[in-house]
Amino acid sequence: MGDRVITVAEVDRRLRLMRSGPLAARLPRPETAEGRNLRRWLVQVMVAEALAEQEAARLGLPAGHSAPPGQSLSPGPQAALTLAGALRTGGVAAAVLATSPAARAVCRALAAGREPSEDEVRDYYRRNLDRFATPETRWVRTFGPVRRGQMAGPIEDAVFAAREGETVGPVEGPGGPWILVVERIEAARREPYAAVRGRIRAELAKESGERAFARWLDARNADSVVLTPGHEHPADPAQPDADHRH
Repeated sequence: MGDRVITVAEVDRRLRLMRSGPLAARLPRPETAEGRNLRRWLVQVMVAEALAEQEAARLGLPAGHSAPPGQSLSPGPQAALTLAGALRTGGVAAAVLATSPAARAVCRALAAGREPSEDEVRDYYRRNLDRFATPETRWVRTFGPVRRGQMAGPIEDAVFAAREGETVGPVEGPGGPWILVVERIEAARREPYAAVRGRIRAELAKESGERAFARWLDARNADSVVLTPGHEHPADPAQPDADHRH
């Protein structure tokens, strides 16, 4: 990374922060393969942070300060680290985007000019209609609001065949016969495209930027990062604790 060197002492210090943080009880023991791979993963995160800070400085972007993994900085905004984000970009990129203002600044710069087209937004809506639909909901006395698939057998059939305000039963069910009152019915509905267009556009733009950041990070790692033995990526099959082999 040019003249930037991440020392063993820096890694050890960050690891101590993680192991003294609120998620410490969830971390693997240091002497295990999982514990050693946690350290390797932390090295990848620290490298990614440093690369993002260098790029933000090169572009003249505001960088701020990164929060150590497992920690949070306050005050200051934090992005959500989600499984979907990790699957989309890889765990290291997702973690850095969640904790590093510099990484988010670089991501925004990479996303500039990548706005999805109207066709892409409309196509996403058509392919994901279930995301914008609310199924029919029935308020049943003693059960509360229920939807298809949340009840079973004859009870569900009777409830969803009834009219609003109707009492049904006795219907055989768990523990014996049931008498049920369908107090209210809310019809299925779908949000129209015009109402969700802006939300879809923003989501697609964000995901496109995150993927661009992940590609940039991979390329920059390949071009400028040298890892010393013992600090390889946890998924590197050459390292002795690798648990994913083909």
